[in-house]
Amino acid sequence: MKALVLTAGVGNRLRPLTANRSKSMLMIAGKPVVQYIIDSLKENDIRDITIVVGHGKQELMDYIEQGGDEDISIRYVHQLEQKGVENAILCARDELGDEEEFLAVHGDVLVEPEMVARALENHETQDAYMTYLVTLVSNPEQFGTVKIGRNGMVERLVEKGGPDRYVSNYAVAGLTVFNREIFSLLSKHGTMERAIESVITGGKRVGAAVWEKEWAEFTWPWDILKANRIVMDRKLKGHGTFIAESAEIHKNVVLEGPVFIDEGSIIRPGTTLHGPIYIGKGVYIGNNSLVRDYASLCDNVHIGYAVEVRNSMVFERVKIGRMTYLADSLVGADAVIEAGVQLWNWRPGNQPLYLREPEEKIRVPMSKFGAIIGDGVIIGVNTSIYPATRIGENSVIAAGCIIDEDIPPDSDVRVQQNLSITKRSDSQSCE
Repeated sequence: MKALVLTAGVGNRLRPLTANRSKSMLMIAGKPVVQYIIDSLKENDIRDITIVVGHGKQELMDYIEQGGDEDISIRYVHQLEQKGVENAILCARDELGDEEEFLAVHGDVLVEPEMVARALENHETQDAYMTYLVTLVSNPEQFGTVKIGRNGMVERLVEKGGPDRYVSNYAVAGLTVFNREIFSLLSKHGTMERAIESVITGGKRVGAAVWEKEWAEFTWPWDILKANRIVMDRKLKGHGTFIAESAEIHKNVVLEGPVFIDEGSIIRPGTTLHGPIYIGKGVYIGNNSLVRDYASLCDNVHIGYAVEVRNSMVFERVKIGRMTYLADSLVGADAVIEAGVQLWNWRPGNQPLYLREPEEKIRVPMSKFGAIIGDGVIIGVNTSIYPATRIGENSVIAAGCIIDEDIPPDSDVRVQQNLSITKRSDSQSCE
């Protein structure tokens, strides 16, 4: 069976991290999302893969070409305009039209090998014409959902559409086995919902393979932290600590819990690493720092003296200055965070946190959530950033600012200071 991977979406809700990159190139514990998808397909002996690319396509294609896996065949189809999933599938019609069946995988889902196996096995055992992988969610209004009958077959598919547009708590989980008829059905009906309705009313079986374990789809920034936690639990818990031979760990470093430290990383004395954490290649962590609780540092991150990083995703080549605090945050590639910066992750009294969207405020589904820092941002000394705040890519924030609102891309931010000097009223002159 061939696979079709859909990676062309823009991912506006994940900005600024998706300003220039595909959602499939978001980093999760040192690897982009697309690599987890490819690895999961390969583990299930699916080695013929077509990827629909669009937004951020060059970085994704360059990454895959540099990986150069000779055991798989990857071809690309370009979606010139991001017109949704239906159009993305139709773009691949010429590549997959001769296949009786194929597996479609959304590129914004954390895919595990067992998820692929579950979809394929249920498709075969249920003797289904098409099969959806589905999972139970507490917020079905944010997903496409299916109604499952007593025979385990899908009775209805409803696409994502808000509080009045769901039929159950079973969300579509991003993997579907399609019959090739889906191309003609989408051309005829226009939407996936109507296409699947025609399959069901035509008497053909649409199966539902249920995924009961944790699952992550990348819609909001906090989904990245959730996926990072899922991967680290899978990679580290029960497997113990991994330290590459070329890593330099000073004898006075404290290791607590499972940690993953890749090649060429240097950990200076007095630092505590409290796992589970991930440390990529060529990372430097200065003296007396604390890296803990699902922190993930990608390749060539540099951390100075007495820095604390907790439950955060730090992309490649980020530099973090001394005595900085970073928690529950996301930091894009090549950012520079100078000394004494504080990324706040809660409000006094644990007041609810909200992410600001153009037409609404979205409540953050956790009591603590920090900042989202875009690629190439520079944050000056002793700056403080309020929780759930976006800093647009390539912005420069001067020293000493207090940032309590989102900053657009390419901004120059500085504080206006009025210096007042007066004579003290209680001063006494010398005689």
